[in-house]
Amino acid sequence: MDAGGTVTRALVTTLTGTRLGQAWAGGANPNAHGPDQAAEELARAVGAALDRVGPRAREDVVAGVIGLAGVSALRDETVRARVSEGLAAVDAPVDLLEFVGDDEVAFASGTPEPDGTILIAGTGAIAGRIEDRRRSRSADGMGWLIGDEGSAFWIGHQAARETARQLSRGTELSPLARSVAKQVIPGRRPVEGREHQPEEHARDFARTLTGGPPIALAALAPLVSEAYGLGDPAAQVIVDAAAGHLAHSVHQVRSPGERRPVVLSGGVLLGSVPMREALTRRLALGAVGAPLSMAGCTAGAAAWLAALRAGAPADDVDLHAAFTLPERGDRSDAA
Repeated sequence: MDAGGTVTRALVTTLTGTRLGQAWAGGANPNAHGPDQAAEELARAVGAALDRVGPRAREDVVAGVIGLAGVSALRDETVRARVSEGLAAVDAPVDLLEFVGDDEVAFASGTPEPDGTILIAGTGAIAGRIEDRRRSRSADGMGWLIGDEGSAFWIGHQAARETARQLSRGTELSPLARSVAKQVIPGRRPVEGREHQPEEHARDFARTLTGGPPIALAALAPLVSEAYGLGDPAAQVIVDAAAGHLAHSVHQVRSPGERRPVVLSGGVLLGSVPMREALTRRLALGAVGAPLSMAGCTAGAAAWLAALRAGAPADDVDLHAAFTLPERGDRSDAA
């Protein structure tokens, strides 16, 4: 299972990577949604996936891995008990399921190597040092309020600030500001009258954003990549700055001259060519010459880790590919 903050995906496979049953549910991060909702979504996903395999599926399970965003919450015995109760309620083989971090699963989706670095830039952002397929160090991942620099939230926040500045000036908007304003306050124009029209228009924009959840700013991030492609200078500044923050997080968890692989994951990096290119340049400037790879099927990677625990060979690259190569129509919680 790959259980993120937005989507939870459960996948049942054979020990050779053949997919037998899969199902999706809502986000299951216990820190973001609470233990009750996390338990409910985990149970919904794994129960449906096992049901799709057949009546004997639960008896035939030999190992399971759940890559859970917010896995640290399970250190609280009350939270762990609630999650276990939810899984037991759908007759999931709780004793055979191991919880790991979603970053460990994301790393495994991009390489069969046991050691290296994972960089996730989705709604949030975190870099992790992976040793023997476990995270040993991390940088950032502090949440939207005080961290997650270079994430979709951070990029969207910068785009909103730039749009507010341009609206305040009352001049022609750049492609970035125009697209952001159209998405946030569609159809609204400065009010005629004696008031300071541009400033009031900017405040209307700000009030609309403030009225919604802060994390919703992440939805503005794709507009930055689009404006970057149009040559918008502000978008280029934001992309370069985001790449700089992400590269800095990578450097914090790596040793000088290290050649271990770096796996890139999350919607910002998987979905934006400008961000990937800017990050690659930044990493090269910082003398990170290690091979870069993109995350693959994360639920498949969790199944691969489960297969290793059941005795599958860790050095079989073809077996790893069978589990982690995305299939057509695959959905992912990479963000």
